[in-house]
Amino acid sequence: MKKSPMLIKRCLANRTQLERIKVGDLIADEFGKYGKVNNIEKVHYKKELHYYFYLDKSGTIFFIT
Repeated sequence: MKKSPMLIKRCLANRTQLERIKVGDLIADEFGKYGKVNNIEKVHYKKELHYYFYLDKSGTIFFIT
């Protein structure tokens, strides 16, 4: 049975939702990018936290919280 990707809307994403995503999970955004997470990078920038989810075929999904 195929797993469907977890849909994450950029305007509604919060830190707890993003922290639950692990390498190997299937994720998708509202713009059509989806895929299996190969790598996760978290960058602290001033008072923001930037999340980069590197996907297997669709590139990168980027969130700022």
